[in-house]
Amino acid sequence: MDTPAKAATQLSHLLDFASQAGHFERFPVDVEQLALDIAGQFRFDDPVVAVQAVDLQTFEAGLFKVDDGWALLYSERIRSAGRMRFSQAHELGHYLLHRDKQEIFQCSQQDMVAWGSVEHLLEAQADEFASSLLMPLNHLRQQIDESRVDFQMIGQCAEMFGVSLTAAALRWVSATLESAVLVLSRDGFVDWAVSSERARKNGAFFRTRGRVVELPSGSIAADSARATDKMGSSVGAHIWFEHADKGAVLREMKLLCDSYGYILTLLHLSPSERVWAPWSASR
Repeated sequence: MDTPAKAATQLSHLLDFASQAGHFERFPVDVEQLALDIAGQFRFDDPVVAVQAVDLQTFEAGLFKVDDGWALLYSERIRSAGRMRFSQAHELGHYLLHRDKQEIFQCSQQDMVAWGSVEHLLEAQADEFASSLLMPLNHLRQQIDESRVDFQMIGQCAEMFGVSLTAAALRWVSATLESAVLVLSRDGFVDWAVSSERARKNGAFFRTRGRVVELPSGSIAADSARATDKMGSSVGAHIWFEHADKGAVLREMKLLCDSYGYILTLLHLSPSERVWAPWSASR
């Protein structure tokens, strides 16, 4: 199990087989039971002996070496079942991929800011494993009409997989062949943005690291009177990408996440629309 994708795929095949045999429902994945059973399945001599909610003060979830194996702990303050499941799967990823590297893993949402560090690489790999385990691509693609994806459709997938809508949207954007960008913003400014491979190749991306990026005027995301647009509406592509052709349009979807204080925006562009700056303007 040397890569996150391979490790998750191997487990997904086992879960597919077991569910087809009628042992349990395929989704959502019971990560707690999987973590407790996995050592026996693969004949590891250092099993996960406990999966437990505890009072964690400075981090959200962790994996710890103990005398008879490993303890997978997560914060009892996590109220979202989807977030709890993802945290458990993230730590299971550390167990399968990284337990020979260190004996303590303490993980929080802020860990991803450690760009370029070994810690960041381990966290990114654990996230990739969790996404792949909880939302296998073959099952995800069966649920989504790529040509007309929207937040309602992604929300239905999130419910089936037992994850947050944000996690499901990130999974789709990272895997789709469409040109799409997912943007999370707070108080009128972009926190982060993730582009699909085709969108990046077409120049549809935002550089947010170390920069302040304001939501563009005229966008649905910046319209405070329009809280939600799950299905999406057409807007000029140049509103978001100044070098787009003036006649080009994209479909912008918006979801206000009140409980977390952010706005999630999905931009779906034409696969052939190139919006990068001309060479003379980008030097």
